[in-house]
Amino acid sequence: MKICVVLTIVGTVLVVMATLGMTVIPPAHHRKTVFQHIQYWNRLRKFASLIKTYNLSHHFERPGITVFVPVSSSNDVFLTEAAWFGYNTSDRATVESILLYHIAESVTNVADMSSRKSAMTPLEGQRRLFFGSYNYGDSIVHTVNGAWILTADILASNGIVHLVDRFLIPIQSNKTVADYLEHPDIQRFSFQSIRLASIIDLQLKSATNSSTNRFTVFAPNDSDINIMPDFGKDILFNDTALLKSVFWAHTIENETVYIPRMGTISNYPAKAGILKFYRVGSDVYVSNNKVRARVVQPNIPVQNGVIHVIDDLLFFVFRNLWQTIEHQQKISFIQGNLHSLDAEIVTKLTDKTRNMTLFLPTDDAFAKLPQNKQYSIDNNGTHVSRLFRDHLIMYAERDIDSFQDGETFTTADGAILTVKKIQNVVYVEGGGVRAKVTTPDIGCTNGVIHLVNSVLFQRDFTIWDAIMGNNQLSNMKQLISKNHDLMATLNATRNGPMTVFLISDAALNNLPSDTFEHFTANYNLILEALHGSIVPGVILSSTQITGEMEVPTLAGKTITLHQTETGVYIVGSRIRADVVIEDIWCSNGVLHITDNLLHLPTRNIVDEMAVQPGLGVMAGILDVIPSLKQILKDTSKTFTMFVPSDDAFTLLPAYRAQKLQDPILLQHIVRSHIIFGSSLFLEQFRDYSKFSSLTGDPLFDLREQEKVFAISGNVRGSVIRSDIRCSNGIIHVLDTLLQFPFWTVAETIEKTNNLLPFHDMIMNVDDLYTWSNSHDTNLTLLIPSAKFIASLSNFHRSYISAEPDMDRNLFNSHALPSITLNQAYMDAMFSGSRVFYTENRYNTTFTFVNVDPSNRTEVTSVDIGYTNLRRSFDLVRDGIACSNGIIYVIDGFLNFPLNDAHFELTHQPDISLGSDQLLKLIPSDSGIDLTSLKTMYTVFVPSDSSLDPQHLSRLDLEYINTNLTKEAKKAIVRRHIVPNQKVDYDSIIDGSFSAYASSRNITVIARTDGFYLRWEDIEAKIVKPNILAINAIIHVVDRFLMTSPYQTTTLPPPTSTTTQKPVSSGHTIHGSVHAHYASLNIHFAYFICLVCSQVVTYLNV
Repeated sequence: MKICVVLTIVGTVLVVMATLGMTVIPPAHHRKTVFQHIQYWNRLRKFASLIKTYNLSHHFERPGITVFVPVSSSNDVFLTEAAWFGYNTSDRATVESILLYHIAESVTNVADMSSRKSAMTPLEGQRRLFFGSYNYGDSIVHTVNGAWILTADILASNGIVHLVDRFLIPIQSNKTVADYLEHPDIQRFSFQSIRLASIIDLQLKSATNSSTNRFTVFAPNDSDINIMPDFGKDILFNDTALLKSVFWAHTIENETVYIPRMGTISNYPAKAGILKFYRVGSDVYVSNNKVRARVVQPNIPVQNGVIHVIDDLLFFVFRNLWQTIEHQQKISFIQGNLHSLDAEIVTKLTDKTRNMTLFLPTDDAFAKLPQNKQYSIDNNGTHVSRLFRDHLIMYAERDIDSFQDGETFTTADGAILTVKKIQNVVYVEGGGVRAKVTTPDIGCTNGVIHLVNSVLFQRDFTIWDAIMGNNQLSNMKQLISKNHDLMATLNATRNGPMTVFLISDAALNNLPSDTFEHFTANYNLILEALHGSIVPGVILSSTQITGEMEVPTLAGKTITLHQTETGVYIVGSRIRADVVIEDIWCSNGVLHITDNLLHLPTRNIVDEMAVQPGLGVMAGILDVIPSLKQILKDTSKTFTMFVPSDDAFTLLPAYRAQKLQDPILLQHIVRSHIIFGSSLFLEQFRDYSKFSSLTGDPLFDLREQEKVFAISGNVRGSVIRSDIRCSNGIIHVLDTLLQFPFWTVAETIEKTNNLLPFHDMIMNVDDLYTWSNSHDTNLTLLIPSAKFIASLSNFHRSYISAEPDMDRNLFNSHALPSITLNQAYMDAMFSGSRVFYTENRYNTTFTFVNVDPSNRTEVTSVDIGYTNLRRSFDLVRDGIACSNGIIYVIDGFLNFPLNDAHFELTHQPDISLGSDQLLKLIPSDSGIDLTSLKTMYTVFVPSDSSLDPQHLSRLDLEYINTNLTKEAKKAIVRRHIVPNQKVDYDSIIDGSFSAYASSRNITVIARTDGFYLRWEDIEAKIVKPNILAINAIIHVVDRFLMTSPYQTTTLPPPTSTTTQKPVSSGHTIHGSVHAHYASLNIHFAYFICLVCSQVVTYLNV
């Protein structure tokens, strides 16, 4: 489908006109009304403008409605059609009626449509909308009044929104079918011929005038109908039964059949005959009894059905083969030679007693023949008559559906024709030429005509002859004629067949003049490309190319052939060419004409973007940035450009589109997609490649399984089409716009499965809604992944859901409102230090550490003071940019532990030996149970190094384990395990722990290298604080607070500076303690104690 793009930056927003296929829009936030949704999406701005201009928003705020909103790309067609239908779009009442006809007075999703069939609108007169569904390839197309539903089931607080591909006009008429045919609302139409014919069946006419019945009627417009000759009228009007059948043939009873712009329309039984539908380009044709008419105006809804206006009368066949040929379109070459036919052929074509089948070549079929071949046929009665005989089956009338694959027929000249059915398309073969039936079933009184796209039995010329005689290959003839060897190859018949792909004159003439001059001046380049377009030893017609085929060429290079629903295309040296004229059959092979030259890039990035399907929006943007456009046209430089597809822009919300009015911002965004000085194919990008874009911003490329992503400004785009070669670089197509996130934090969460489980835990926090939905705020969210949440046990889930204010606590510990800590911001912070601290509005301090100072990756860690809950993530790979902030996916909670104290003591690194020794000292009757959630503990656990011989000798350990009394063991345990308290590191520093410590004869000592606990002559340094457990907080110390008879001294060297005064300066940190622990806050520690005390209460209950 052609995509039109309009882009201006003069107080207007980005306009994107396009779309083919269903587009995914994230689930709507249920707090938006239907009207708010319409206002929100830039894609719907034209409809929204009509609502606001005429103050009609109240209609879209009503409860329980379904609204079908046309996308803005349909607006120009709407204005044209509205004028055609006689609507005054400047009149408020008219516009109100049109908009009301887009509202259904019930909530109807797509799943409901198959059973409901229709829905009532608010318009007076019980005007309805009708639903349908059609096949389109492997997909199902859902429609309303024939309009394609592009995006379905957008939930709103007062109903549902569906996006459709056109305005639903004309509005349903209050007239019945019979009344409309007599008095059409659209003044350009007149149906007197079919109305007069209706008198033949007054019962059917009466039925079509009843509002309780349903009809689909194909009505010939009087001004479009070909004037019927008298001999036809005599037959029709003198045969009552025939006249009735003709009338019936235009009517489907008990069905309301709308015609969509695309998709397969099934055959329908009319009251007489079968109605069949065909698509030729954008036109739809309907036939009955082998008489075909074009639908000139589909989908006119009336009170009891729908009317489709056609350009001819169906069913009635009144011309013989000769007369039909005289009046048929697209066969002027044949018509110009009818006078040359010999009498015998003329007699056969007019013979009333015969029923024949004629395969008739079109003008395009004759254009495939060399001009000298055409001249030899033209006005030569013998040759023309022979041609007719070669295409005429005299003994059988066969419609297109009756042919069987492999079936053979004998022509009037005694030759054999073979039918081939390939992918439900009928071909006929004769004399080594396979022709496609392009227009089937043209009914005649003595047979049927099928138009075909090749002339059968005509291939007595070589590929070089075909090139010489084809007026679409004059440039190729000129270039090939410079090399006699290539000419001889294409003219040879002894070396086996070949398949050749050559670019058309039209395509070459569209190349920049300097490109063509470059090729002619460097003839060896074009010569190699031409050799790379010839496949030796095989005939590959359009029907012999299946799926994807890689074949060798004369140049030694391979090309890949692709068969698709829309035709054949070839890729050679990563350059794509579509076949525009297929199957020119020659004596030494087959020739195809293409729209591009293989192997050699012929266009710069700007020109290539303009012709590539689906890149029109970015091409339009470059038109308003002429300086950048000129840079990208420069073929002396090389670029790699990631280009967002047109579909990437269709989801742009209106408020974001308005931002693109800023030309400086727009140019910055576009430049961030461009790598200068490199021309890189997709296979050359390794995982985590890092480049500098034209803006100087980093542009990353990631590989994940089979996919490649480009990331800039934390916006991730997936490469959906790659390696489009240009004369100055490579284009890769993305599914989104880099550097410019579309969605708010709330919208991003709603459409990302990996974020939803954590969101469900905190969704009732008011601050989340406030900060994540607002367009004018900033929010950084650290969200535990769905995989982590799924790993939580039932115990943890119950604990979290039962704990008061846990949702608020989780939000407070994972959210940083008022700031967007994206990759660019964090890189700036890390440029001066590996550690960055920041405190949120809830007094939680976050410590970020650059884990990879080599800068090869962007791995970072974050914690809020708990060393075992430190989470690592990648600023690039795990970041999701939002229009009002950023989300990072992490692998766990920052404030909620999953294990009890005993588990942490036995599983934390570097303390297994020390904790084992400590646990051995706990008497069974001490009341200390580190697995119990009923008691909170603070534990000072000795590290494994505390058992080194220089601290505790073998004799010391033997003494401790064998000679200590129970009371002595309890005393040691009391110094290391504090029950009923959770004392974090800040509390130790600011003196809150001092009262309890004093009761155990322990003093907190501050030194230049950290904090110590001193008991008698032993000083134990806190080397790893704040290991959080469900029922404890654990600090690792480097010594046991105990003595044995064998110990000498444990005091530090006398040069160390000490003080026994408790430290209360809060955030001072010493060199040997990791910077993570610098800004821990006492308020959060108090919060943890409060939480755990509540757990105790809960468990006790």
